[in-house]
Amino acid sequence: MSTTIDFWTRRLSLSILVIVTGASPCWAKLHSVEIVGNPSVNNDRVTLRVKAKQEDGKPVLSLQEKDFNILVDGQPVKLNPKNWKSSKEAIPPPVWIIFLLDYSGSMQGQDVKGSPKLDGAINAIKQFTKSAVKRGGVTNVSIVPFGEGEACNKPVTPVELDRFFQVNDAKIENQLDNQRDNFFKGGWCQNTNIYNPVTEAVNFFANPKDLRFHPTEASEAQARMTIVLLSDGYHDMPNEPADFERLINFLAKNDTVVIHTLGYGLTPDKLGRKVGLNRPAKRSDVEANRVSELEFVDQEKLAKIANVTGGIAEFSPDAKTVSEKLDLFLNAILGEYEIVYNQPNPERGSKHDVKVVVNNNETEAISSSKNYIVSVFGRPVSLPKRLTMILGLVFLLVIAGLLPFWLWGKELKKEKL
Repeated sequence: MSTTIDFWTRRLSLSILVIVTGASPCWAKLHSVEIVGNPSVNNDRVTLRVKAKQEDGKPVLSLQEKDFNILVDGQPVKLNPKNWKSSKEAIPPPVWIIFLLDYSGSMQGQDVKGSPKLDGAINAIKQFTKSAVKRGGVTNVSIVPFGEGEACNKPVTPVELDRFFQVNDAKIENQLDNQRDNFFKGGWCQNTNIYNPVTEAVNFFANPKDLRFHPTEASEAQARMTIVLLSDGYHDMPNEPADFERLINFLAKNDTVVIHTLGYGLTPDKLGRKVGLNRPAKRSDVEANRVSELEFVDQEKLAKIANVTGGIAEFSPDAKTVSEKLDLFLNAILGEYEIVYNQPNPERGSKHDVKVVVNNNETEAISSSKNYIVSVFGRPVSLPKRLTMILGLVFLLVIAGLLPFWLWGKELKKEKL
């Protein structure tokens, strides 16, 4: 009896330890840190937005103020804890998110938990918007179905892409409900063209004339632009290899837009086991009828699309996990630390460079340097100090200006007497 109890006690203790440590954010392995956008300069106060990532691109959200060090022109700058905000406290800059939602017929199919996949995707997007509202800031989303076919044609055009709503707008839920109703009434598409919608969405964001995404004033907050691609299939157009190579080359040249990809269904490995291949399923297995085209999701291509843009590639077998992965994307989009510091020895027009060094769990990561210019010497004097200076000046004018005349008048009176 005692041997049995000891046996299970050790294993239960180990299981609890694994669960606790696995759930703890402090175990997230720091890999890289970057200064997002350009430093914002207001007189001699400099504001940085900083992201920390794991090796797989997932955000590290558990860092503390003590983990950060700032180097300005190679010299450390003392940080005031009051001027440091965690990724949960920092109000995000304007955010623009395009959801590219697979509208192909395979989204009618059920996931591993028995829910229609389009239902799972739509409910997860609704939850995403609710979570974004709680985070604060101005987050705008555009939900764009895509697909091709005789009975359905969902081209991704600038007009469709530009249907943005703020996340607290009730019109988002109405739009999603209408898209769901239309889909299950037979409005779904026969074919999945993934690469063209991605290209159109990146081109839309890259338009330099659109001041929402590319403000001309240096003082304006730089917008964050993100595409979330959710698909349960693969690009089934002719000349797929050439189309994919062209897309990757295009994305590599447009590095201002991050793309997160979410495959909805079984991974190729699980699908291969399900149909008895004893290996991961491939696109060629679909063409050879060894795997149903309704079940194959091109994990490799989705991962490459995300990786080349600095995004995250995830996979979800059911609706609950879809929602969890979208929450991960939200943290990646909005999870920025905010650091404010005073420029040492500021001089008008002086140019400086800054780096962020993060040390966490014996791991060090150093950002690339960013340049900025101090346009005004020193901070403006506060109102109390200005009032004190004015009153002091008036007092000096009274003493230095009126007192001599008053004394001179007294002397004149004495002389007359």
